[in-house]
Amino acid sequence: AGIDGLILPDMSIEESKEYLKSAKKNNLDTIFLVSPNTKNDRLKKIASASTGFLYMVAVFGTTGVQTKIHKYTIDAIKNAKKVIGGKLPIGIGFGVSTPADVKKYVSLGIDAVIVGSANLKIIENTPSSKLQQKITEYTKKLKKNTRI
Repeated sequence: AGIDGLILPDMSIEESKEYLKSAKKNNLDTIFLVSPNTKNDRLKKIASASTGFLYMVAVFGTTGVQTKIHKYTIDAIKNAKKVIGGKLPIGIGFGVSTPADVKKYVSLGIDAVIVGSANLKIIENTPSSKLQQKITEYTKKLKKNTRI
């Protein structure tokens, strides 16, 4: 197994110099987060410091199941794709939970989806003897919608 990279939600790029040196030395990708209201100059700076992929937060606030994909998120995706120019894949998380969410984000050009809270709900509500089966079924449903 091993680790390919780390998602750093609470480390700013301004505070990451030593970490980035260590990550590079240890062949680890560094994944920084951007929000829908990240300004273009900062977006470029964060993207240039990121390796692996750029993590876009889909919604303001906390993670969890969302009822819709907001226009501001769609606009942010389009803008980030333009600003980054294909130099780095973009993954999106916070509120991604359904196959329909996955299909919509992929159709908007997102390269990856990050699903956390929905998996945690499955873990909380499933007996351990059925857990692997439930997570596998759920993941297959999501993955099926990555092909458009």
